Amino acid sequence: MHNLCQPKLTGVPILMKRFILAGLLVSPLCQATPMSTFDEVRAQYQSYRDPTRLSYLFNRCAALQLNVSALLTRKGEKQGAQDFESLAQHYMILSEANERDTDKKRGLKSKDTMKTVQRNVGIVSEVYSKRLKDNFAKRGEYIVGDTQLEAELAECNLPEVFRKKALAP
Repeated sequence: MHNLCQPKLTGVPILMKRFILAGLLVSPLCQATPMSTFDEVRAQYQSYRDPTRLSYLFNRCAALQLNVSALLTRKGEKQGAQDFESLAQHYMILSEANERDTDKKRGLKSKDTMKTVQRNVGIVSEVYSKRLKDNFAKRGEYIVGDTQLEAELAECNLPEVFRKKALAP
């Protein structure tokens, strides 16, 4: 059975898939859940040493970058949108590599890892999209004034620094 809060991408044109993954077509049945800060997730990683938390952080950055890309596309800022989309793709590749490495260490064979990453990014993207829409409804701004989103976007804009910080002991 298909989760109504998860985008179903079969039979959807490629351009529409991009917007679905960017979280612009969110089911009204989906409820946004509060998101832990990056520092909280990193602290959990240090406590549990769970390598999948790294993928989660990479997926969060990819989702946030895709949402910003979609906003810039709507504003007609093509180059900025492409830059954010490229950054999102970079984070998805980092997530895929982490997932493959995790599977290898566990003795599992990776299968369709990028599809899994894309699905996970789509789910997180919906949460960001709802938050951005709520912010705009309250303040007339999508990100400005939301200290957590401002901080996350600043961190995600520096992928190598973000990666090192995520991996730090």
